Amino acid sequence: MKDWLERVPKTTRDFLLLALGVALIFGTVWQLPVLAGGVGFLLKILAPFAWGLVLAYILDIPTRFFAQKLFKGKRGLAVVLSYILMFGVVGLLLSLVVPQLASSVSSFVSKLSAYEADIQNALIWVQQTFGIDTATLEQYVEEVTDAVTKWFSTVSGEAAQAAANAAAGVAGAAMDSFVTLAVSIYLLTGKEMLLHALRTCLRAALPPRRVGSVFSVCAMANRTFSGYIGGQLLDALLVGFETFFLMSLFRLDYAPLIAVLVGVTNIIPVLGPFIGAVPGAVILLLESPLQAVEFVLIILVVQQVDGNFIAPRILGGATGLPGLGVLLAIIVGGSLFGIPGMVIGVPTLAVIVTLIKQAVGAGLTARGIDENGNPLPEPETK
Repeated sequence: MKDWLERVPKTTRDFLLLALGVALIFGTVWQLPVLAGGVGFLLKILAPFAWGLVLAYILDIPTRFFAQKLFKGKRGLAVVLSYILMFGVVGLLLSLVVPQLASSVSSFVSKLSAYEADIQNALIWVQQTFGIDTATLEQYVEEVTDAVTKWFSTVSGEAAQAAANAAAGVAGAAMDSFVTLAVSIYLLTGKEMLLHALRTCLRAALPPRRVGSVFSVCAMANRTFSGYIGGQLLDALLVGFETFFLMSLFRLDYAPLIAVLVGVTNIIPVLGPFIGAVPGAVILLLESPLQAVEFVLIILVVQQVDGNFIAPRILGGATGLPGLGVLLAIIVGGSLFGIPGMVIGVPTLAVIVTLIKQAVGAGLTARGIDENGNPLPEPETK
């Protein structure tokens, strides 16, 4: 009670400060929409810098590998080789996906009438064999076919306008891409200098013990994120290659397009394989139901091999999370930040869990007990 009474305003200055604090709080709450819009505008401006940071962090993984294995620890040529690898992969993916995507759309549009006829014949067979009235379904099929045909016609008619609108934003997109690339190059080449400056600032601002704790947490988080993201990228590359090899072996259509789709979505843990398999199965179903069935069997085999043999060896104990924790991280991260949230949600939760374990261990040690509540053994004295 005495402490509370000491905090009660007594002088005019105290009351003025209290009134000013209350006014600031209410003013901030009142202007929250404006502040949120300002923060959103600021984040939009800084988006190229944020993507540059993300790109630099990802490319730092192969850069460290190339520097250690090929260039005796020197990062200059390792950075150049990492960018050559990145541009080569992006160019290869575009050369595989774009022609296949255009071919898929063209083939689908040209076969719309054949698909409608096949469905109509199937409905007639059902009606004649089982005596089921399919008139409503036939009408529905006609309406859906007409709607799809009109939609493609509309898309074709608006293609020129869409291209003109897109051209207006090409300059801005090109500038953002250039800024992202420049930021990533600067961060990669100046990594040691920037880290040294950051460490110096932390040592100047915090007590030595706190600085050591911050460095320890950052090192642990970096190991977790780099190990997980690097492992996921390598695993996605292997899954895409396996899918392409098996689809080519069985001579399935659109193998490059679907393999790239499966590999890219495999970066998303747990749900990624299903997200990539569904559109691939639909594309092949439009070509041949038998090919769709073969593709589903291929995906099941690839995912079984990957989940039981390849992924555990690549990822190892990068996160240490149980299956339920991984699923929780995916759901929460996806609901907050979409697909990027699904990818980074798992390592983020792994870092949080590790920090909680460390805090619990420190608390138990301070109380002199173990995790079961038993007293810790006395340290041996010499």
